[in-house]
Order: sequence, then structure tokens, then C-alpha cells
Amino acid sequence: AAICDLACPHCSREYIVTPDKIMNFSTYKKLVDEAANLRVPSIKLNWRGEPLLNPKLNEFVIYAKRKGIMEVSINTNAVTLSENKSKELIEAGLDIIIFSFDGGTKETYEKMRPGRFQKNNFEKVYENIKNFKKIKDKLNAKLPFTKIQMILTKETFEEQESFFNLFSDYVDDVSISQYTERGGKLSDLNEESLTQ
Repeated sequence: AAICDLACPHCSREYIVTPDKIMNFSTYKKLVDEAANLRVPSIKLNWRGEPLLNPKLNEFVIYAKRKGIMEVSINTNAVTLSENKSKELIEAGLDIIIFSFDGGTKETYEKMRPGRFQKNNFEKVYENIKNFKKIKDKLNAKLPFTKIQMILTKETFEEQESFFNLFSDYVDDVSISQYTERGGKLSDLNEESLTQ
């Protein structure tokens, strides 16, 4: 999906024009068939968009697994990760799900992850991620491996411990990622990093 339901200030989507489109299944099948013929072992089903906005995402996962792709993963903001979507993804055979969640408090999270079409809500997304673990446990599923990551910015720097405390009981791995400027907001870089 080349569409996202958030408007995160540190995301390259905010500075690079990206059309709001969803890949159709026939195009996807051609790409996966080619990847399978080349024995590509791993694919991630997103780049500049929110994969949960593709209504056929679970079918995409199923198709890749049937074609012999050993590892299928997604990054998601979990905004629309309903109980039904969670169950479908687990049962489809998704191998890795990486949640993107910036902030260890409601205030910072909602500042760093504002909604694009409607207000984004800390409590709702937090519950979606907690519920994913409950559903996975209920299904007695070992996969997908779950990871959550926060991008380290001046807003999130002081909230690393609270971020860890929020999620350590609900995911397999809690991670902090260094902010990477991708050509949109050069003012985020300091003079020293610009000369390196």
C-alpha cells in the first residue's frame, strides 16, 4: 500500500510526493512469482505506506508462503490492527510483525504519530498491540515474531525507559532506532552530521 493513515513529522512521506494507491493482487502475484523463481528467501510487504490499509493483506501473505517465501514480514503503525485483522495475519502465516510506535507517553506519541484522516489515539493503538499478543497466545501461535521500535528523536530521547516498560510484556523485542534523514527535512541534521 502506498497510502498511510498517519502524518508523522519525521517521515519521508511528508516531504516526498507519494500517491495514495494500493497494489492489486495480479501485480503482486507477478512480483512474488518472480521472487520465488529467483529463490528470494524473505520479503517485506511495505515501504512508503501502511500495509494494513490493503484489504487483501492476509491473502498476500498466504500467497507468498505458498510460493515458498521463507520469511514474510510487515512494518505497521497498528492503528487499524483490529482483532479480526490480527487473527487473519497470524493464521495466514506472517513471520514477523514490526510495530512502529514513537513515544513512551501519550503526549509524545500523539505528537509524533498524528492521524492523517482523523485523530490518532495512544490508548487505542496501545490496546491493539496488547490484544495482538493475547490473540496470538489464544491461537497458541509461535509466529509472527513481534518487535516494536521507536525512532530516537529529541522528542523521544527521554522516554526510552518508559517505552520499554510499556511494551516489554507484549512483544518479543523492544528496539530503539536511530533517526535517519531521507532527504526531506535536512534541517533535522546538525552541522556536524552534514559535513560527515
